[in-house]
Amino acid sequence: MQNLVLTRIDDRLIHGQVMTAWSKVTNAEQVLVVDDGVAQDDFMINVLENAIPESMAIGVFNKEDAVTFLSQPLEAPTIILAKVPQTLEYLIDNGIDIPDIDLGGIGAKQGRERLYHTISVSEDEKSSFKRLIEHGTHVFIQIMPQNDKVDLKELLEK
Repeated sequence: MQNLVLTRIDDRLIHGQVMTAWSKVTNAEQVLVVDDGVAQDDFMINVLENAIPESMAIGVFNKEDAVTFLSQPLEAPTIILAKVPQTLEYLIDNGIDIPDIDLGGIGAKQGRERLYHTISVSEDEKSSFKRLIEHGTHVFIQIMPQNDKVDLKELLEK
């Protein structure tokens, strides 16, 4: 997809790392947050809007509205952020071309096991990642731009 400069899974969504490092490296001009819960939470939308530089645009969508929006060409360099792989799997299953996914961080909580540093996954999330990889999407871990990419497929096969 033209102008899609980064697709990232990070359960924190927008935070210092994304806005300072990744937006500079990618020259992103807009951020799309795709999350059904956040899209219905006016307080969280306000927090996210205030967490990005004024020079950047932000859109917060549920999965269905994201498919509609992303079915049109992106007019500016864009970062897509989601909390879980199932969200991006839904987009791809509904015709959105996402060739690469950066797994930035999924925190530990009950029902998740540690996969890599700051990344813990549930069995459902692990299955979703496997389906994404089988679909041909390159899924990797790269916490910060200066870090080497770690292929998720290799970690899932251990």
